[in-house]
Amino acid sequence: MKKLKNVWLFLSFILMVAGMASCSTEDPTGVEVSREDIIGTWKVTANDWTNSEEESNRNDHVGQTLSVRSDGTASFRGESFNWTLSKGVLTLSDNRGRNIRVVILSYTEEEIQASYDCTFESEMYTEEGNYTFKRV
Repeated sequence: MKKLKNVWLFLSFILMVAGMASCSTEDPTGVEVSREDIIGTWKVTANDWTNSEEESNRNDHVGQTLSVRSDGTASFRGESFNWTLSKGVLTLSDNRGRNIRVVILSYTEEEIQASYDCTFESEMYTEEGNYTFKRV
């Protein structure tokens, strides 16, 4: 009986190691959405963020709108961006060297939940957080 217990422990250990080895270290991808799915105007219904200067806030962008246009441009909080979409990740960039990577975690025709990270290359500044958008 003791031998059988050791066999089970050994098999459990092997399965645990195999499971850990199969985990990917790549950046997560979002849910698959098409360009047509995200084109439109979206209103922030919830948000939270923290930045590299150790500041944070919650729901300070509620009511702001994100406009995603079919010409590959977008606007948010009065600023303009170019955008691309690949594997559920919306990438926004501007001419100031700012890159915003938005991972779409869930999508319905009326709501998007997403996480994001933002970097300002010239200022060595980063920010990350979460947004919930509702279609307007």
